[in-house]
Amino acid sequence: MILGIYGYQDSGKTVTVEKLVSAIVKRGYMVASVKHAPHRRSIDSEGKDTWRHWKAGSDPVVFSSETETTVIRHSKMSAQEIASMLMTEFHPDLVVLEGFKEGPFPKVAMGSVRPREGTVMVNPKVDKLVEYVVKEIEVEKVLARLPRLDCRKCGLSCEGLARAVVEGGRKITGCVELSSFGADILVNGKAIPMGKFASEIVDSTLRGMLRSLKGYEEGGTIDIRLEGGRKRPAKVHRK
Repeated sequence: MILGIYGYQDSGKTVTVEKLVSAIVKRGYMVASVKHAPHRRSIDSEGKDTWRHWKAGSDPVVFSSETETTVIRHSKMSAQEIASMLMTEFHPDLVVLEGFKEGPFPKVAMGSVRPREGTVMVNPKVDKLVEYVVKEIEVEKVLARLPRLDCRKCGLSCEGLARAVVEGGRKITGCVELSSFGADILVNGKAIPMGKFASEIVDSTLRGMLRSLKGYEEGGTIDIRLEGGRKRPAKVHRK
């Protein structure tokens, strides 16, 4: 889940983030967070080795020590780009974005700021915010197990069924297209919806092909990566 918390200075954003993160982590979830500064500011400075790396042409530059790893990119990234990077590299259950007012994710407004599009709460009590976040995390976990076809053969959309499962009114096995093969296809990090039939075809075809290759272990997880932009060589027609 991605959640933005925004408001004017001294509106209680950071305190809310602290309490939310602490409560969510105590429940066993993994959290990543981002702090946005509205002014031009850098943790790097002229003369430092990392600054010299950047001036030489490196971007990003990584500072690594015995206690921390800092990635410094000397160019702006959107909230969505940062969140996607964190999701891809670290797989947290929750990404909290403090200070970002815009973006296609749910947001919480603090203080007297004008609510932006996507705002789901205004000055909430922490326990209510935690309750909301935990539910949304669980909905996303169930939704990730569904084929995301929105076929409505169960009477609901995939998100609707996921919410019904989390609320206890339905079971995930109520999905008609739910596959037991665990085959997923991602294009540029985004999952392509697949039903039971497509999952079975992908699983049986790939495993059938791989059984002829040395090193294949039956029953193991398979990751196959296809680079984009490559064209097959043109066929040569001989007379």
